[in-house]
Amino acid sequence: MWATVQPRIHRGDLVLIQLAHNDKTTDEATYRANLEALVAGAREKGGEPVLVTPIVRRWFNADGTLNNGTALLVNGLGVDHPAVVRSVAQARDVPLIDLTAKTRTLVESLGVEGSKALYLYTEKRDNTHTSVHGATVYAGLVRDELVARHLVPEGLVRVG
Repeated sequence: MWATVQPRIHRGDLVLIQLAHNDKTTDEATYRANLEALVAGAREKGGEPVLVTPIVRRWFNADGTLNNGTALLVNGLGVDHPAVVRSVAQARDVPLIDLTAKTRTLVESLGVEGSKALYLYTEKRDNTHTSVHGATVYAGLVRDELVARHLVPEGLVRVG
């Protein structure tokens, strides 16, 4: 998809970059290289990359927390996706939206039952992919962070 997206980037465009849910078997070096290539490619076109850590999976522990590798996107090879994104953001001086932390806080606060509405749990028992409602809520978290970090002018953002 990048070959289709990159030519459409214009100087000053924000380019939100997020990888993880489909990187179950990607080793850390490849995952890091992929993120770095997307950052470099956005900058090459004059875009302003913003790295976004992935949303949590709705995978609760018995104590009601999401403190486990499945929920927090550590893949089968032990690659901690959010940690790698944070590292690349710091190393490449790219703004970071830690959506993993934000969605973890939200999902844990809603609890096992309340958080079902954010995912396709009711329809498909899916704890990874969001419902329309969940996508809207999570997009709002990103929007709010973009405004708070002054990455977009507040007056140009639609709320609600």
